[in-house]
Amino acid sequence: MSNDPKQLDYSHLSVLERVSLAQELWDSVHEHAADIPLTQAEHQELDHRWTAYESGSMTASSWPEVKQRLLKE
Repeated sequence: MSNDPKQLDYSHLSVLERVSLAQELWDSVHEHAADIPLTQAEHQELDHRWTAYESGSMTASSWPEVKQRLLKE
């Protein structure tokens, strides 16, 4: 069996099992997110968004607000 995720066969897993696997994979990566270096372009975009937020030209929403909007659509 190949260790290349693109070559692994997930067809025997149910959709729910694949979603669970994806969540487990994300959680394992998320724990180490600070170890993943950002590119120069990503740093520039973050700086741009932070500046826009601080100047008031961009606003943010809380998760409950976003969730409520999404559930209405």
